[in-house]
Amino acid sequence: MTVFVALADVIDNPDARAALERTFSTVVVATAREHAVTELTALGDTVDAAIIGVRERIDAGVLVALPRLRVLGSLGAGTDHLDLVALADRGVRVITTPGVNAVSVAEHALMMILALAKRALHAHAAVVAGQDRGGMVALPVEVRGRRVGVLGAGATARALIPLLRALGMDVLVWTRHPDRHPDLPTAGLEEIFGGCSIISAHLPLTPHTRGLVNAELLRLLPLGALVVNVARKEIIDSDGLRAVVAERLDLRFAVDDFGLADDGTVAAVGDRGLWSPHVAGITVEASAAMDDVVVRGVVQAVTSRSPQ
Repeated sequence: MTVFVALADVIDNPDARAALERTFSTVVVATAREHAVTELTALGDTVDAAIIGVRERIDAGVLVALPRLRVLGSLGAGTDHLDLVALADRGVRVITTPGVNAVSVAEHALMMILALAKRALHAHAAVVAGQDRGGMVALPVEVRGRRVGVLGAGATARALIPLLRALGMDVLVWTRHPDRHPDLPTAGLEEIFGGCSIISAHLPLTPHTRGLVNAELLRLLPLGALVVNVARKEIIDSDGLRAVVAERLDLRFAVDDFGLADDGTVAAVGDRGLWSPHVAGITVEASAAMDDVVVRGVVQAVTSRSPQ
């Protein structure tokens, strides 16, 4: 059997590599991440399983070229890069890693909240420029006593909430299904955006959440509010964001995702923004754990379906 691996990091994990080599006669690793899907489809009917990341889009067109594909492992909890209907129709088992990197993402969200509140980038730039405090356009603010609106009630949101409370922050949660989370203090979107000076987004990207945070909601934010998004950038409507940042010079934003310079977000927000390239969930510890979970799942799925 043959397995294709889009991320060389998986093979760098000794336990993951050993498990794959014990199970598959051939392990093919992409020569470059940007060519991974092309190299995968070029293997055609020789591929039994594949391991990818969130940057590899697997849709019906890709699956046509892979008639033997039986198992697809994806490093991450999100599935917006996968055509789940097409995969189900083809009988391909999908392995993901929900909750595995929750602590990693929560810590990153907290870092972004504190960095915005403490004007960390501005302070650093002021020192480098030799201006010291004179280079600061505004003083830092405290987070203790502030109310945080957490969008989502999944693993990363639940990992963040105790961190926020430990620093003396109050929490309100928005979820599409508040009845499923009776232990959380839930509220509607208008109440959260109108009454929380910090917003932290932890939602999967779905048709229901794409563009959920629109201009109308952003305009409700209190003076000096901070908005942090460690989910997908598409959760925030791009046109709405551009309109509101032009009107509200007091707001600050932090986003962890790919392509923020290319799509114009960085230019639109300017020095009121803090950015990272979709690294919230890939600490050394989280990456190793996700490798292990996906490889174990792929191996179990393949061996359980193999002819005896």
